[in-house]
Amino acid sequence: MQSTPSHQSPPPVQPPTSLLVPLLSRLTNAQGPYEGEGVNHADEKFRASFSLTPSLDGALIEILFRASDSENAFHEERTWITEDLIGGGISLWTVSTNTPGVLKLKLVADSSDGSYSTRVVFRLGEPADESRFREEISLSLRHDGAIEYVYSWGVPHEKFGIKSKALLKRS
Repeated sequence: MQSTPSHQSPPPVQPPTSLLVPLLSRLTNAQGPYEGEGVNHADEKFRASFSLTPSLDGALIEILFRASDSENAFHEERTWITEDLIGGGISLWTVSTNTPGVLKLKLVADSSDGSYSTRVVFRLGEPADESRFREEISLSLRHDGAIEYVYSWGVPHEKFGIKSKALLKRS
């Protein structure tokens, strides 16, 4: 009788230790006001103010974001990150001066690497689907304490890509 070699499964890949802490707790640890600069979809520079605030005993993270040129604010938003009790998982809801109502984006990525202690990506639609509007918002907590806030989108019949990004430091 011939024996078959025993195949051992490789050990399961474990997420970085920082990702074992729930996302809302990691975002709570970065709470506070931030200021910085960014570039919009027209390649124009802007000043940005950003505030990350936990509320309701840590069940909700609120983001207040404002982008302005030298004279006026041209983008303001109120954004909430929390558990989606209907659809499951974590989602982001945002209302801004650029949209006529609220948009819901689902969490599609939560990672960590050499640059970021936490990088999360929330998405509405599929980036390759040029038949409709689609959007991604990424929020990255850098190891140096700064935050990167990036909007990618595509309108119908146009390519999807990064349209606005800001680098924010604690103020």
